[in-house]
Amino acid sequence: MDVRRRFAGGPATGALSALAVVGVAVVLLFLVRDAAYRATASGAVALPSVVGGVFEVVGELGLVVLAGVAVAHTWRARSRGLEHLAVAVVAAVSTVAAYVLSEVVKGFVREERPCRTLSVRTVASCPAAGDWSWPSNHATIAGALATAVVVLAPVWWRLVVPLALAVGASRVLTGAHYWHDVVAGLAVGVLVVWFGTWALAPVAHRLLVRSVESGPPGWRRVLGQAYVPRYAAGNPGDPRDPSDPGIGSAGRSERHPVQQPDED
Repeated sequence: MDVRRRFAGGPATGALSALAVVGVAVVLLFLVRDAAYRATASGAVALPSVVGGVFEVVGELGLVVLAGVAVAHTWRARSRGLEHLAVAVVAAVSTVAAYVLSEVVKGFVREERPCRTLSVRTVASCPAAGDWSWPSNHATIAGALATAVVVLAPVWWRLVVPLALAVGASRVLTGAHYWHDVVAGLAVGVLVVWFGTWALAPVAHRLLVRSVESGPPGWRRVLGQAYVPRYAAGNPGDPRDPSDPGIGSAGRSERHPVQQPDED
């Protein structure tokens, strides 16, 4: 079984072009970062206070919704076979990896928050000193979770993609980030989860198959496998249930063959 078929072949063809576009966008937004930030933050402050409150809620609650949808689809993958479960597990691990990467980059770049360097009123209070700006952790997590959901259930892009974009935009509207922080964070989340899942899902699938073959019944139930799947034991393609006591370890029947009547 080729787990990568879920990604319609190699993703590098379109993804590399998208990466180049994102890189250009980040550079352009960096060049106009102060002006773009002032216009956005000032415009958000000029709106009614209840609207500013909505921006803050979207930035936090949006991540909770994305995480809930991702967890639900990960749980659902258990009942759809080890291929789906392998993709779900690697997508979850890649999401954590994207967050860790964003934290490492923030600590290395150490870009100060715009609400500290620019004299602009903001909707939300400025984060504490030492909480660096580039890239946005919120945007990274939102992009990673949205990508994980799309990988598992593509039809859900209609919900998770706009929500991830809203989470990212809210970070600028509330005054916590520049626009290039958000775009870079979204790109980190999307790329790490997409390429991580594409590269590691086949490995995870093989490991899950082996664990089901040799693991105890309790572990099989955790993985949603009540018995060893047919493609993971015995001869490939053997249509008989491996739990059948008549099937030996080599996948051959140990029952006595049926006696054929003698021909005259």
